[in-house]
Amino acid sequence: MSQDLALPITTLLPESAAEPVVLYDQHAALRFAIVERDHTLRINAEEWDRPGVYILLDPPSVDGSWGCYVGKAPAGIRTRLRDHLRNKDHWRRAVLIQRDTTFGFNSAQVAWLEGRLYDLLDAAEDARPHNGNRPSDETLPPFERASLENAVVPISRILRLIGYDPATADDSGTVSTTTKSSRTSRFYGITLKNVVDAGYLTAGARVVSTNSVWPADGIVNGDGTLTVNGTPHPTPSAAAGAVKGGAANGWDFWAVEDGSGRTSLATLRARFADTKSSPSGTE
Repeated sequence: MSQDLALPITTLLPESAAEPVVLYDQHAALRFAIVERDHTLRINAEEWDRPGVYILLDPPSVDGSWGCYVGKAPAGIRTRLRDHLRNKDHWRRAVLIQRDTTFGFNSAQVAWLEGRLYDLLDAAEDARPHNGNRPSDETLPPFERASLENAVVPISRILRLIGYDPATADDSGTVSTTTKSSRTSRFYGITLKNVVDAGYLTAGARVVSTNSVWPADGIVNGDGTLTVNGTPHPTPSAAAGAVKGGAANGWDFWAVEDGSGRTSLATLRARFADTKSSPSGTE
């Protein structure tokens, strides 16, 4: 397995299905738990009533889509999940995320990470976030945001492991996964130029690779092309493929980097798609 694909995670499998599956990612200093709704109250209060974020997951629909809800728990995840047992009946499984360090997350970190995970799922082809609005907290310093970006890859892969793939559509409007939804792509026909023309991205903006194995940067052009190493490429995926030397989903590969952190092209495209499909959006 290549370095690009490998992600060592320690997994503790319980004897009973009623107990949570606990996972540790030493690289990002994270601890996860996968909990079934019916057994939520069995999670250890001392360990999990600490600050963190969580994702509530609905059963997948017949078309492959799945509902989800991203939340923060600055006072403790277990207490927050008990609230959701009473007031949200759609979810059947939850992924809990904490920092596996002495001091753990603080309230600003979980608030920022909540918004970042919402962006991840809002950009995913098959995910349907139940959050009414994007959670937002921009009080976290930029250097801390860069550190928290390390959490996104393991969270994405754990979701994929349990059958909730957060993959985005590629330039052809299809999902690059082995199990593909039969639904018409939410992002079909949306180009980078559409995103630029709508003001979600500025011509001349610098983009950087989100993949540490393949570091690169490029420039967004007004015609919707991406210039990398002096060569313009017609689509984000073509530009990413030139860097990797093979097929790549450029909407996930590239991100805009500024003082507030990184925002993937997939996230910007999702925001454009949301506006385009809303009653007040442009057709």
